[in-house]
Amino acid sequence: MFAAVFVTGLAFASWLAFPIVWETDSNADRIPRAAVQSEALIVDEARCAECHADITAGYHTAPHARTLRQGTDPDVIARFLSRHFLREETGVEYSYIESNGMLMVRSSAYAQPLPIEWVVGSGTHASTPLVTIPNTNEGTSMIEHVVSWYPSGELGITLGMEELLEKHGILALGHPRPPEETINCFGCHSTFVPVHDERIDFDHLQAGVGCARCHWDLKQHLFDMDHTGETTIERFSELSPSEAIDRCGECHRRASELGGEIRPEDETLIRFAPVGLSKSPCFLNQDSALDEQGNPIRFDCASCHDPHGPTNPDWRFHTAVCNRCHDAESEHVSGCSVENRESNCLPCHMPSVPANDFLNFTDHWIRIRENPRRE
Repeated sequence: MFAAVFVTGLAFASWLAFPIVWETDSNADRIPRAAVQSEALIVDEARCAECHADITAGYHTAPHARTLRQGTDPDVIARFLSRHFLREETGVEYSYIESNGMLMVRSSAYAQPLPIEWVVGSGTHASTPLVTIPNTNEGTSMIEHVVSWYPSGELGITLGMEELLEKHGILALGHPRPPEETINCFGCHSTFVPVHDERIDFDHLQAGVGCARCHWDLKQHLFDMDHTGETTIERFSELSPSEAIDRCGECHRRASELGGEIRPEDETLIRFAPVGLSKSPCFLNQDSALDEQGNPIRFDCASCHDPHGPTNPDWRFHTAVCNRCHDAESEHVSGCSVENRESNCLPCHMPSVPANDFLNFTDHWIRIRENPRRE
């Protein structure tokens, strides 16, 4: 038997050092859920489509929907199949084959091919395989594979694995992770993760971030709709901006989880968008900019990112959000003294920062910088 050994996707690779705290039910099944989350029981999301077809029809294009996929997925196999990667620092070679419909990894450092049962990461930033190892009877463990696929189509070292220099044995395939970290990681890449004695029940796991993962009261909502016709579902727009980015931060990281002083020059923070956003003057001072009705102009993650679809690649869409407040004619807040309102604000105030040779992250700590990166 094999236990799935998990590789973190690049968007989440560093969370392993700060695992989410999980509550457990008093019953024997111990359903894991984040401490801030209500019961994440399985819900047939086809029910959601009955009323929300405009959202569910295109949800498969959203990164959230594709953040965890099986090693039998044709798209996953196509990214790795028949490809080779040589780690020059160690001389270890990795190659990828298909066996009985499953992606496998072979390595010059290990005697036999190992199955890749899962791959994390939507591919927006990267896709990283979940290598499998023999079951140790100590719960579901994982190895973070040293090789990832990047949107350029290239294979490269997984972010954070640059110092892994093992030349022989299974550790040359990546970094091992214990059961508690494995459960937490699957929890951020799944809608429902059933666990028994630190073992993930993959037969009943709901892969990808679906409706019930973010709309915690979905089960109650369906019950109410069936019996009373009342619409009771919790909406992010009804949360305060701080509550909303904290909800996203359950997986994308919260500032309160980092510990110590948070400094803007710490470029590792670019990987944690809610942290940077929570420190931004635009977020902290949003109550000072009012719309025509005198209400604060709301600013949180959903101001720019639709969680139900891919990120809009047009910079004009995002700068339009900036200009809701930075409108000198309306005297909301100060305008830019360097460029006009039709210019691209992002390279100066939200630059794209390299994390490695293949991957950039947008810095969400919006601010005036001493050395802006203009394009």
